[in-house]
Amino acid sequence: MLEFLIIWGAAMIGVCAVLPYQMKMIQGKLEKARATSTKKIPPKPILILLSIIQSALLLGIATGIGLWLAPKVNLHWWIITHWLTDQPIPFSIPSALIIAIVSGIVTALVIVGLDRLFRAKMPPVQEDSQIPGPIHGFFASFYGGIAEEVLLRLFLLTLFLFLFQWIGWQGLSSFWVANILTAILFGVGHLPAAKNLFGLNSIVVWRTIILNAVGGIVFGYLYWQYSLEIAMVSHFSADLVIHVIVPIQKRKV
Repeated sequence: MLEFLIIWGAAMIGVCAVLPYQMKMIQGKLEKARATSTKKIPPKPILILLSIIQSALLLGIATGIGLWLAPKVNLHWWIITHWLTDQPIPFSIPSALIIAIVSGIVTALVIVGLDRLFRAKMPPVQEDSQIPGPIHGFFASFYGGIAEEVLLRLFLLTLFLFLFQWIGWQGLSSFWVANILTAILFGVGHLPAAKNLFGLNSIVVWRTIILNAVGGIVFGYLYWQYSLEIAMVSHFSADLVIHVIVPIQKRKV
């Protein structure tokens, strides 16, 4: 029960941290909808409350199922377990954290590089959309690093591996298929945000899926090889580069 509360609670902190980022992205569309639509648009506090409630339910289900299934497929959250029970951790925490941070930074740089390949064919940002700034990006990184890892790695990757094991498919190949499927779905999950910014065409779809899948594969590997917390640190580090450091550098140019 304590493990559930810690992981779910941390994920909900991420949900609250990302709200300013999300509201900034849709602010123009909300204003346009209120000015042109005949339907009544709920006020911003109501939208925020509904978003929190929806996320709380979704993350609660994902956390519960993930915690139940993960031990069955030899996946762990060793640092939390050690903190609660003094159970030994089968790796060096300092070394694993260095690997997480370095892999997150390298992954972010690869994503930024790939993004440049798509940039020439990408449509412009829509007039009623805004790209949030570095401060919003900093807080949004907590959502990516914690909540997305709960949804995608603790829940979805674990679920795939459990289903594969249930049908008798185990071993390295089953992990990589599960990890790649999860990473692709991680990219698909970002399509609504991409549509909000750019609209939706084939380039936007491919860019969104590929760029996010690169990170998803790395984070899934760290979850499998080390633990959930190490995947979270790597994801958070990557998001800091993408959503904070890169935008700051662009402003200086």
